[in-house]
Amino acid sequence: MNIRPAHIIQVVFLLSLMSSCEQPEKQWQFERKIMLPEEARPLALAKDGDAIWFSDPDYFRLYKIDRDGELLDSITGIQRPMNIHTDNGTLFIPEFLTDTIWQYRDDKRWPLKLSKRPQAPAGVSIYGDTVLVADFYNHRIIVQTPNECFTIGRQGHKDGELYYPLDVKMKDNRIYVADAYNSRIQVFGFDGTHLKTIGGNEKMNVASGIAMGGREFAITDQENGRVLIYSFDGSLRQVLTESIKYPTDVQFDGEYLYSTNFKENAILIWSRK
Repeated sequence: MNIRPAHIIQVVFLLSLMSSCEQPEKQWQFERKIMLPEEARPLALAKDGDAIWFSDPDYFRLYKIDRDGELLDSITGIQRPMNIHTDNGTLFIPEFLTDTIWQYRDDKRWPLKLSKRPQAPAGVSIYGDTVLVADFYNHRIIVQTPNECFTIGRQGHKDGELYYPLDVKMKDNRIYVADAYNSRIQVFGFDGTHLKTIGGNEKMNVASGIAMGGREFAITDQENGRVLIYSFDGSLRQVLTESIKYPTDVQFDGEYLYSTNFKENAILIWSRK
């Protein structure tokens, strides 16, 4: 039988391609803990270059640490700082007890001006000129742009309604809300149209912190001690449980993932393997 070399090359190429397609996708695996510099309650996380900010609402303070837990900076006197955010070197801090969003940079602090006043801001995210605030006691999301300020949601348990939202993020002009005490994630269009409700099948118990990755997003299932990883179409990809104790927030950092152990005074590091 006469088999040409070109045909052999094609067959080898196809077999190698099929083999590569069958390789399982890398999963998040627990790597290690960052033990914090002193007794603390790490509620929420925000990346600042190679460093990490975390808020400590029980002791009215925030810490900036490196990946080994070494203290780099601190802020005190913030009355219950909640889900924080960094943007271009500025740290944004929702102060739960004073209805204020603070901006912090180069040891200076000043308030963020909002056209609508939140009642207990629980989370803030900044995307260019767009500001998103999780307005906890008003059961809504405040959306502020240079041209307008409007709200999304109202108190309730149906699709499109919120019940004490704790965190909010945006991806591709879609707004993702940690609808905490409805124990779910809700997705809205930028105009406020309800698009999707995620998490009902997983029986979450307090959806507290949410993070956007390049191809997936994560939510902390606080009372069940889990971090859930979803694709953007809402399908569950992975459930993280190892070494997790009362998780309240999660943060993507390239091929790494961070999560808080609020009651253990530690931050966990996960990597793809």
